Amino acid sequence: MELSFLQPAFGIALLALLALWLPPWRPRSAIQGLLRSLVLTLVALALMQPVLLSQFPSEQRVILLDQSASLGPAARAAGVAAARALAERFRREGGLSLLQLGGETQLAIGEQSVHLQPQDGSESPLGDTLLLAAQSIPHGMRGSITLISDGMATDRHWGRALDQLLERGIPVHAYDLSEGPRDPLLADLQLSEARVGETVQAWADVRGTGSGLQVALKAGDEILAASGAFASAGQRRVALQFDAEQAGFLDLTAQLTVASGADPDLSNNIRKALLAVQDPVQVLHLGERQQQGAPRLEELLGAGFALRSVPAAELAGGHDFQAYDLALLDDLPARSLSAAAQEGLARAVREQGLGLGFSGGEASFGDGGYRDTAIAELLPVELPGDEDRVDPSVGLAIILDTSGSMAGARIELAKQIARIAVRRMQPHDRIGIVEFYGAKHWAVPMQPASNKIEIDRAIGRMKAIGGTVLYPAIQEAFYGLQNVNTRYKHILVITDAGVEDSNYEAMVRRIGKDRINVSSILVGQGGHNQIMSDMANWGQGRFYAVGDQFSLVELIFKQPAAKKPSKYKRGLFQVRGLGGPGWWGEVDQAQIPPLEGYVETELRPGAELLMEERRRKHPLLATWRYGLGRVTALMTEPVGAGTARWSGWREYGQFLGRALARTAADGAAFDLELQRRHGLATLRALSLMRDSFGPPAAHLLDEADQPLAEPSVQFEQRAPGLFEADIAVAADRPLRILVQGPGGRAQRIAAAAGSDRTGETQVSPAAALDLAALARRTGGALLSEAGLGASSLAVSRGDLSFVVTRIWPLLLLCALLAYLGELLHRRWPR
Repeated sequence: MELSFLQPAFGIALLALLALWLPPWRPRSAIQGLLRSLVLTLVALALMQPVLLSQFPSEQRVILLDQSASLGPAARAAGVAAARALAERFRREGGLSLLQLGGETQLAIGEQSVHLQPQDGSESPLGDTLLLAAQSIPHGMRGSITLISDGMATDRHWGRALDQLLERGIPVHAYDLSEGPRDPLLADLQLSEARVGETVQAWADVRGTGSGLQVALKAGDEILAASGAFASAGQRRVALQFDAEQAGFLDLTAQLTVASGADPDLSNNIRKALLAVQDPVQVLHLGERQQQGAPRLEELLGAGFALRSVPAAELAGGHDFQAYDLALLDDLPARSLSAAAQEGLARAVREQGLGLGFSGGEASFGDGGYRDTAIAELLPVELPGDEDRVDPSVGLAIILDTSGSMAGARIELAKQIARIAVRRMQPHDRIGIVEFYGAKHWAVPMQPASNKIEIDRAIGRMKAIGGTVLYPAIQEAFYGLQNVNTRYKHILVITDAGVEDSNYEAMVRRIGKDRINVSSILVGQGGHNQIMSDMANWGQGRFYAVGDQFSLVELIFKQPAAKKPSKYKRGLFQVRGLGGPGWWGEVDQAQIPPLEGYVETELRPGAELLMEERRRKHPLLATWRYGLGRVTALMTEPVGAGTARWSGWREYGQFLGRALARTAADGAAFDLELQRRHGLATLRALSLMRDSFGPPAAHLLDEADQPLAEPSVQFEQRAPGLFEADIAVAADRPLRILVQGPGGRAQRIAAAAGSDRTGETQVSPAAALDLAALARRTGGALLSEAGLGASSLAVSRGDLSFVVTRIWPLLLLCALLAYLGELLHRRWPR
């Protein structure tokens, strides 16, 4: 026991005791002075608010007994027996309380018994009950929780309870009441994301034991998909699929059918879900040569694509491409599309992620006039045209000696030669500069040669200092060129030849095997150096000797070649499909009909070939990523003369739609996530746009997809591009939310009524609370029937609790009695 004062500063009032014995307050008698001193002392002590602290050394044990409907009679009886055995033991160790979840009869053990009974009897929220059990143990008191359950929680909201248990160090001991296989039930229903025209994948999780089972997926009274008869020996995952035909929200019901009389509980054979179906792919169609091209394409592609055919002239003054997922140039000549419109389209592909489909014959690939335009730069193939000088790409790594021997005129001469080499580069070339001065260093990392201003500045900053160690610099340039995708690769060494001795021949010949040429330039007076000449010979390059600025040479790294245009080919051409299964799906590549016409092109490095002409290996369908978007080129008309035989190909629409869908942007400006916890839903929106936008606009919808009269969803920014909104909604009410991002693009997200819960007899063991893991994580033990009488079970390590007794009210009462005694003493007759 310990005495403490809450307001010790009032102790200064005790100094007033001295004044009571001095004139003019000196008492008439010693008894009166003692009484007055007692009153003042008691008042001062009461103002200091003294309390008595006494330690409370006992432990608090909490038994959480699950008696919910998921347990059979035998399991419930076993749980009661275990609770009684533990209660008899815990009574000798400290305080005991019982929390009983479900059950018709309340078990009365311990100092306090609480019966938690859900209103409809169909829930066992173990997470919330664990949180209540933790709160039943006072802070600072040692204690533990013993959970007697099968772990079949009807919700998965046990995160907060686990956090508090770990924070306070309260161990949870678990006694598992799990039973064997149960009657067949539908434990879960999962759906893939859906868009109009796409195939929706559904997976039904069947638990229990039975035969002759069947799962049907319905929308109202319409059966969308059904499985064949199957048997289950404990667990079976059934896959179903159907086509999404209309944008909006679709109420789905999965029903498990069991042979008559083989299922004693039919209430757990139904699962409901709410599917959000997104809008079809929005396509901007640009084409004017093919008669009825847009309607024929729309019929071919089906409901998954919404085509809007716009005259190319309307794009002359600029166009907002944010409303589209894909732009399709269908045999459109370049003269029909202004330079400004082409630049805007290229920018939308590069920066906004717009998909681009480019198709056609001579009007587009042939004499369409797209060469050297912004559109041609986007395509995964080289466009043919008139005989042109073709400038192949080159990757150049310059090794520049900046050692001390290069000081003065030599370093300036070397810089000038490097600048000449840079000026020879075209924007599609790549260049890098390695300087060596005893150590190797990338003064200019490998990059496009279009950034010539920054490269020139980097050259100007170089100074001659340090030693000459050339061998590691050649290695570094070699490694840098290995990751460069260009037609030619070249290493240029600029030095005064004052280098260390090393095995240059083996290194340079190894570089040559990778088709990389090595040239050398000797700067300064000297005229010739054998090692530099040999290095150029080994590397199949050239050797230059530059004595001063008047003997500068013209550097040649590539030779432009003449390329003849490829004409539109007519005939009958066999086709071979390539590429991964994602581009083809269930389309049989062996059944592709021949083409009657196509334009010969050349595949660009880095592009993916999806279809080729079988004999000549000419590309027919190619794709690649460009900036944030994807570009796919079809070297024939989708609904023209070249594909006349494809009109009878039953899978043509499926193939073309799949290719265009993979090319198109997904149309989502935000990554949406919806979580429910009882009566509160949290909607998170993460921006996927390159540019920073504000929060989206979101509205709750009714069953007719009309906005509710309730206020719109209000977002708060949690981080750059991350927004959250809390929505108060009843747990038994479905959530249909329409989210609108930039450009008015709509996204949908949904959650069925009670989607964060499940029926008591319909909990999947895969989603149950893992009792062994819970005990292990909190430092508890997994108990067995034999282990109920174990010698000790862990308790939390908190400080002992204290009982606080206030004694200052008693002091005030004593002060009042002393004052009355002093008053009686003064009034008593002498």
